[in-house]
Amino acid sequence: MHTNSEKMAEGQSHTGSLSGRRRVVAFNRLETRNWELLAALRHGHGRHVMEDLRDALREVTGAKHVLFAPSCRSAIAQILMMLPNEEVVMPAYTCSVLRPAAALAGKRIVYIDIPKNSLNATSAEYARKLKPGSVMMPMHLFGIPTDIENICQIAKDNGCVTIEDVAAGFGATRNGRWLGTFADFGVFSFERTKRLPAFRGAAIIINNERLVDAEKLASQRVVSTTGDFPWRDLAFSFAHNVVTHPWLYGTLRSLHSLRKSVKTHLVVQSKTPDVPTRTPFYTRDFHSYQAGLLLRMLGRMDRIRDHIERQVAVYRDTFRNTPIQTFLDSSELDEGGLLRFPIAFPGRDRSEILRLARERGIVVETNYTEPLPDSSEHANFPNSVWASQNVVLLPLYGSLSLADAERLARGLVEIERETSCRAVQISGLDSGNEQLAVTSLARQTL
Repeated sequence: MHTNSEKMAEGQSHTGSLSGRRRVVAFNRLETRNWELLAALRHGHGRHVMEDLRDALREVTGAKHVLFAPSCRSAIAQILMMLPNEEVVMPAYTCSVLRPAAALAGKRIVYIDIPKNSLNATSAEYARKLKPGSVMMPMHLFGIPTDIENICQIAKDNGCVTIEDVAAGFGATRNGRWLGTFADFGVFSFERTKRLPAFRGAAIIINNERLVDAEKLASQRVVSTTGDFPWRDLAFSFAHNVVTHPWLYGTLRSLHSLRKSVKTHLVVQSKTPDVPTRTPFYTRDFHSYQAGLLLRMLGRMDRIRDHIERQVAVYRDTFRNTPIQTFLDSSELDEGGLLRFPIAFPGRDRSEILRLARERGIVVETNYTEPLPDSSEHANFPNSVWASQNVVLLPLYGSLSLADAERLARGLVEIERETSCRAVQISGLDSGNEQLAVTSLARQTL
């Protein structure tokens, strides 16, 4: 879930009773509010702020060493570059930026499939593919925890190192313990699409001090970096907060092109996007201003989690007893820690679902639309292929109202019913044509 998401619709709409304006719910609104963006300019940066954030993360994770990096992908590459292990085992269904991150560190990647009807690779999949001395990289996609305790135990038994990618699960827990604190290393992401967005940036949690020198890892960078103030990112975030307001979002008919234009002019763009090391995700160091933003959001993390949990309950209740598949079956799931609510429409063409959603102005998104292995190897990863072709994501964020979440979910239920009726009609038509053909053939025989 890091990047490369395919935006499939612009919003969900209904008409206001007074103004008649079109209210549209954006897929993602930043938890960073505009007043916080401005307040942090005055009070929110300086070396002491970086240390305050470090202390706050130490408190919630229990880790002695908390380091900052330009981005989650850079953090993972930095850790891998410090390790002598040659092989990295990771799921085939995950964010595409991990593949070049491992390649930059000179590691060989071994992919594993995900289980059927699940989105995370589990200890069973890792056990089948790992070799002693490998690096295992478990994920918690969309904030859904995998069985991380078992994975770490298998790694320990086989002399493997574990890097826990918690890009999509900041603040999520498993059995009361923060994700990112189970493996040898944990990596949190603060990129724009994540729960606590601070433009970019990441935190490395060292849970096993014997593996690396913390000071060396702190200074390790994939390429040369700069510590410039993130003015363009600040401007983009401010503009994003304005244009994604539900009322304004609906009045902008050319919103997609507007957002693209804003991103082009306000967000730092690499002139050579095919070279990962020349993007700001590798070249821009985490700035103290970003740390100040995170501290402000951390102060209301409990309120954000409570609201997310209520949104998840709305989705669950709406989809209950419908053919729409959800992936949140575990009774131990920390619903307040979810980043997105994943669903699927079994037996339906996702492109048709997305087309109907787009026509109705319903917000949906798809991520990871191809497994990471080369296409020639996709047959070896059938469940990852299925997920990449079928999973649809629903929004979860602090300013999404419960009423809007319910309207969105009900709209998708209606779409499922409509496509189901069409499928039945087509099936009946095909059966009728087949029967006519048989009758015609019989007459010709007579």
